[in-house]
Amino acid sequence: MLRGMTDWGDGTYEMTADDLAPAAERAVEIAAVASGDDVLDIACGTGNAAAVAADRGARVTGVDPAARLLDVARGRVPDGTFLVGDGAALPLPDDTFDVTLSVFGVIFVPDATAAVSEAVRVTRPGGRIVITSWVPEGAIAGAGQIVRRALTERMPADERASTTEPVAWGDPAFLREAFERHGASVTVTEELLPFTDASPATWFDEQAEHHPMWRAARAELADHAAAWQDVRQRTIALLTEQNEDPQAFRATSRYLVARADLPRD
Repeated sequence: MLRGMTDWGDGTYEMTADDLAPAAERAVEIAAVASGDDVLDIACGTGNAAAVAADRGARVTGVDPAARLLDVARGRVPDGTFLVGDGAALPLPDDTFDVTLSVFGVIFVPDATAAVSEAVRVTRPGGRIVITSWVPEGAIAGAGQIVRRALTERMPADERASTTEPVAWGDPAFLREAFERHGASVTVTEELLPFTDASPATWFDEQAEHHPMWRAARAELADHAAAWQDVRQRTIALLTEQNEDPQAFRATSRYLVARADLPRD
Protein backbone atom coordinates (compact mmCIF):
# COMPACT_ATOMS: atom_id res chain seq x y z
CA MET A 1 0.00 0.00 0.00
CA LEU A 2 1.31 3.40 -0.98
CA ARG A 3 4.87 2.23 -1.47
CA GLY A 4 5.92 5.05 -3.74
CA MET A 5 4.18 7.96 -2.03
CA THR A 6 4.94 7.37 1.62
CA ASP A 7 7.27 9.68 3.52
CA TRP A 8 8.19 7.46 6.46
CA GLY A 9 9.47 10.45 8.41
CA ASP A 10 5.99 11.97 8.37
CA GLY A 11 3.65 11.55 11.31
CA THR A 12 4.66 9.66 14.43
CA TYR A 13 5.97 6.30 13.28
CA GLU A 14 7.42 5.79 16.76
CA MET A 15 3.96 4.68 17.92
CA THR A 16 3.84 1.91 15.33
CA ALA A 17 7.45 0.97 16.06
CA ASP A 18 6.49 0.32 19.69
CA ASP A 19 3.82 -2.13 18.50
CA LEU A 20 6.36 -3.92 16.29
CA ALA A 21 9.07 -4.25 18.95
CA PRO A 22 8.26 -7.91 19.80
CA ALA A 23 8.84 -8.87 16.16
CA ALA A 24 12.25 -7.18 16.24
CA GLU A 25 13.17 -9.18 19.32
CA ARG A 26 12.05 -12.37 17.62
CA ALA A 27 14.03 -11.59 14.46
CA VAL A 28 17.22 -10.97 16.44
CA GLU A 29 16.65 -14.20 18.34
CA ILE A 30 16.15 -16.24 15.16
CA ALA A 31 19.22 -14.61 13.63
CA ALA A 32 21.21 -15.76 16.70
CA VAL A 33 22.94 -12.39 16.99
CA ALA A 34 25.95 -12.68 19.30
CA SER A 35 28.40 -10.32 20.94
CA GLY A 36 30.93 -9.07 18.41
CA ASP A 37 28.74 -9.64 15.37
CA ASP A 38 28.54 -6.91 12.74
CA VAL A 39 24.81 -6.41 12.19
CA LEU A 40 22.92 -4.41 9.57
CA ASP A 41 19.32 -3.30 10.06
CA ILE A 42 17.81 -2.45 6.64
CA ALA A 43 14.93 0.06 6.64
CA CYS A 44 15.67 0.32 10.33
CA GLY A 45 13.14 3.04 11.14
CA THR A 46 13.51 4.00 14.78
CA GLY A 47 16.07 1.23 15.31
CA ASN A 48 14.04 -1.54 16.95
CA ALA A 49 16.17 -4.42 15.68
CA ALA A 50 19.41 -2.44 15.90
CA ALA A 51 18.75 -1.69 19.57
CA VAL A 52 18.07 -5.33 20.43
CA ALA A 53 21.20 -6.44 18.56
CA ALA A 54 23.30 -3.78 20.31
CA ASP A 55 22.02 -5.01 23.67
CA ARG A 56 23.51 -8.40 22.74
CA GLY A 57 26.90 -6.80 22.17
CA ALA A 58 26.75 -6.50 18.39
CA ARG A 59 28.20 -3.63 16.34
CA VAL A 60 25.19 -2.23 14.52
CA THR A 61 24.54 -0.24 11.36
CA GLY A 62 21.14 0.99 10.26
CA VAL A 63 19.99 2.24 6.86
CA ASP A 64 16.70 4.01 6.21
CA PRO A 65 15.39 6.58 3.71
CA ALA A 66 13.83 8.70 6.49
CA ALA A 67 16.41 11.00 8.09
CA ARG A 68 14.11 11.87 11.00
CA LEU A 69 13.71 8.23 11.99
CA LEU A 70 17.47 7.77 11.84
CA ASP A 71 17.83 10.56 14.39
CA VAL A 72 15.52 8.60 16.69
CA ALA A 73 17.58 5.45 16.13
CA ARG A 74 20.83 7.28 16.91
CA GLY A 75 19.34 8.40 20.20
CA ARG A 76 18.55 4.79 21.09
CA VAL A 77 21.88 3.33 19.92
CA PRO A 78 24.53 6.05 20.35
CA ASP A 79 27.36 3.72 19.34
CA GLY A 80 25.63 2.60 16.15
CA THR A 81 26.17 3.87 12.62
CA PHE A 82 23.05 5.13 10.85
CA LEU A 83 22.93 6.11 7.19
CA VAL A 84 20.32 7.49 4.83
CA GLY A 85 19.85 4.96 2.06
CA ASP A 86 17.55 2.76 -0.01
CA GLY A 87 17.21 -0.98 0.50
CA ALA A 88 17.59 -1.49 -3.25
CA ALA A 89 20.93 0.36 -3.34
CA LEU A 90 22.61 0.13 0.03
CA PRO A 91 25.45 2.66 0.62
CA LEU A 92 27.68 -0.08 1.99
CA PRO A 93 30.54 -2.28 0.73
CA ASP A 94 30.30 -5.97 -0.12
CA ASP A 95 30.71 -8.70 2.50
CA THR A 96 30.51 -6.39 5.52
CA PHE A 97 28.03 -7.97 7.95
CA ASP A 98 27.67 -11.23 9.82
CA VAL A 99 23.92 -10.66 10.15
CA THR A 100 21.53 -8.60 8.03
CA LEU A 101 18.07 -7.91 9.42
CA SER A 102 14.95 -6.18 8.17
CA VAL A 103 11.83 -6.04 10.33
CA PHE A 104 8.85 -5.09 8.14
CA GLY A 105 11.15 -2.74 6.25
CA VAL A 106 12.72 -4.07 3.08
CA ILE A 107 9.30 -5.51 2.13
CA PHE A 108 8.32 -1.96 1.09
CA VAL A 109 11.15 -1.61 -1.41
CA PRO A 110 9.42 -1.64 -4.84
CA ASP A 111 12.15 -3.73 -6.51
CA ALA A 112 12.15 -6.95 -4.49
CA THR A 113 14.82 -8.59 -6.64
CA ALA A 114 17.20 -5.70 -6.02
CA ALA A 115 16.39 -5.67 -2.30
CA VAL A 116 17.23 -9.36 -1.90
CA SER A 117 20.40 -9.02 -4.01
CA GLU A 118 21.57 -6.07 -1.93
CA ALA A 119 20.97 -7.90 1.35
CA VAL A 120 23.02 -10.82 0.02
CA ARG A 121 25.76 -8.55 -1.35
CA VAL A 122 26.52 -6.83 1.94
CA THR A 123 26.37 -10.03 4.02
CA ARG A 124 29.54 -12.05 4.45
CA PRO A 125 29.79 -15.61 3.09
CA GLY A 126 28.42 -17.90 5.78
CA GLY A 127 26.37 -15.04 7.24
CA ARG A 128 22.65 -14.98 7.82
CA ILE A 129 19.82 -12.75 6.68
CA VAL A 130 16.53 -12.51 8.59
CA ILE A 131 13.47 -10.73 7.23
CA THR A 132 9.99 -10.38 8.71
CA SER A 133 7.01 -9.95 6.41
CA TRP A 134 3.26 -9.77 6.85
CA VAL A 135 0.92 -12.58 5.85
CA PRO A 136 -1.80 -10.79 3.82
CA GLU A 137 -4.71 -12.05 5.90
CA GLY A 138 -6.64 -10.82 8.91
CA ALA A 139 -8.15 -7.56 10.08
CA ILE A 140 -5.13 -5.27 9.73
CA ALA A 141 -4.26 -6.63 6.28
CA GLY A 142 -7.90 -6.20 5.28
CA ALA A 143 -7.80 -2.58 6.40
CA GLY A 144 -4.84 -1.99 4.13
CA GLN A 145 -6.64 -3.61 1.22
CA ILE A 146 -9.63 -1.28 1.65
CA VAL A 147 -7.54 1.88 1.42
CA ARG A 148 -5.43 0.47 -1.42
CA ARG A 149 -8.58 -0.19 -3.46
CA ALA A 150 -9.87 3.31 -2.76
CA LEU A 151 -6.65 4.83 -4.03
CA THR A 152 -6.58 2.60 -7.11
CA GLU A 153 -10.13 3.63 -7.98
CA ARG A 154 -9.04 7.26 -7.98
CA MET A 155 -6.29 6.66 -10.56
CA PRO A 156 -6.76 7.43 -14.26
CA ALA A 157 -7.70 4.33 -16.24
CA ASP A 158 -4.27 3.97 -17.87
CA GLU A 159 -2.45 4.18 -14.51
CA ARG A 160 -4.90 1.76 -12.94
CA ALA A 161 -4.26 -0.79 -15.68
CA SER A 162 -0.52 -0.64 -15.05
CA THR A 163 -0.79 -0.95 -11.27
CA THR A 164 0.87 -4.14 -10.06
CA GLU A 165 -0.06 -6.25 -7.08
CA PRO A 166 2.19 -5.99 -4.02
CA VAL A 167 5.17 -8.34 -4.02
CA ALA A 168 4.33 -11.63 -2.33
CA TRP A 169 6.67 -11.21 0.65
CA GLY A 170 4.02 -12.95 2.76
CA ASP A 171 4.33 -16.16 0.73
CA PRO A 172 6.89 -18.64 2.16
CA ALA A 173 7.54 -20.03 -1.33
CA PHE A 174 8.48 -16.57 -2.60
CA LEU A 175 10.89 -16.04 0.29
CA ARG A 176 12.55 -19.40 -0.22
CA GLU A 177 12.93 -18.94 -3.96
CA ALA A 178 14.22 -15.36 -3.61
CA PHE A 179 17.16 -16.44 -1.43
CA GLU A 180 17.75 -19.96 -2.72
CA ARG A 181 18.66 -18.50 -6.11
CA HIS A 182 21.65 -16.97 -4.27
CA GLY A 183 22.61 -20.39 -2.90
CA ALA A 184 21.18 -19.77 0.57
CA SER A 185 19.60 -22.33 2.86
CA VAL A 186 16.22 -20.91 3.90
CA THR A 187 13.89 -21.58 6.82
CA VAL A 188 10.57 -19.80 7.27
CA THR A 189 8.55 -19.75 10.48
CA GLU A 190 5.20 -18.13 11.23
CA GLU A 191 4.66 -15.83 14.23
CA LEU A 192 1.78 -13.81 15.69
CA LEU A 193 1.65 -10.13 16.63
CA PRO A 194 -1.39 -8.53 18.30
CA PHE A 195 -2.53 -4.94 17.79
CA THR A 196 -4.69 -3.40 20.50
CA ASP A 197 -6.55 -0.18 21.17
CA ALA A 198 -9.59 1.17 22.98
CA SER A 199 -11.90 0.41 20.04
CA PRO A 200 -11.79 -0.25 16.28
CA ALA A 201 -12.64 3.41 15.63
CA THR A 202 -9.84 4.59 17.92
CA TRP A 203 -7.35 2.34 16.12
CA PHE A 204 -8.36 3.72 12.73
CA ASP A 205 -8.26 7.35 13.83
CA GLU A 206 -4.85 6.94 15.44
CA GLN A 207 -3.45 5.39 12.26
CA ALA A 208 -4.89 8.25 10.20
CA GLU A 209 -3.31 10.76 12.56
CA HIS A 210 0.09 9.16 13.15
CA HIS A 211 1.02 6.37 10.69
CA PRO A 212 2.91 7.60 7.59
CA MET A 213 1.08 5.31 5.16
CA TRP A 214 -2.38 6.13 6.47
CA ARG A 215 -1.53 9.83 6.53
CA ALA A 216 -0.45 9.58 2.89
CA ALA A 217 -3.73 7.90 1.99
CA ARG A 218 -5.75 10.58 3.75
CA ALA A 219 -3.80 13.29 1.94
CA GLU A 220 -4.31 11.57 -1.41
CA LEU A 221 -8.06 11.51 -0.82
CA ALA A 222 -8.18 15.01 0.70
CA ASP A 223 -10.09 16.46 -2.25
CA HIS A 224 -12.76 13.77 -1.97
CA ALA A 225 -14.07 13.73 1.59
CA ALA A 226 -16.77 11.19 0.78
CA ALA A 227 -14.17 8.67 -0.39
CA TRP A 228 -12.16 9.01 2.83
CA GLN A 229 -15.28 8.69 4.97
CA ASP A 230 -16.22 5.57 3.03
CA VAL A 231 -12.76 4.14 3.73
CA ARG A 232 -13.15 4.95 7.41
CA GLN A 233 -16.62 3.41 7.70
CA ARG A 234 -15.77 0.24 5.81
CA THR A 235 -12.51 -0.23 7.70
CA ILE A 236 -14.11 0.21 11.11
CA ALA A 237 -16.86 -2.23 10.09
CA LEU A 238 -14.25 -4.82 9.11
CA LEU A 239 -12.23 -4.30 12.29
CA THR A 240 -15.41 -4.59 14.37
CA GLU A 241 -16.41 -7.81 12.62
CA GLN A 242 -13.00 -9.38 13.24
CA ASN A 243 -12.39 -7.86 16.68
CA GLU A 244 -11.01 -10.37 19.17
CA ASP A 245 -11.87 -8.25 22.23
CA PRO A 246 -15.49 -7.05 22.38
CA GLN A 247 -14.62 -4.81 25.35
CA ALA A 248 -11.92 -2.92 23.41
CA PHE A 249 -10.00 -3.80 20.23
CA ARG A 250 -7.54 -6.57 19.48
CA ALA A 251 -6.49 -7.94 16.10
CA THR A 252 -3.77 -10.56 15.78
CA SER A 253 -1.70 -10.44 12.60
CA ARG A 254 0.33 -13.33 11.25
CA TYR A 255 3.82 -12.71 9.99
CA LEU A 256 6.69 -14.72 8.58
CA VAL A 257 10.29 -14.79 9.73
CA ALA A 258 12.61 -15.96 6.96
CA ARG A 259 16.20 -16.88 7.81
CA ALA A 260 18.59 -17.30 4.89
CA ASP A 261 21.99 -18.83 5.66
CA LEU A 262 24.44 -17.88 2.93
CA PRO A 263 26.96 -20.42 1.62
CA ARG A 264 30.57 -20.15 2.72
CA ASP A 265 33.34 -19.56 0.22
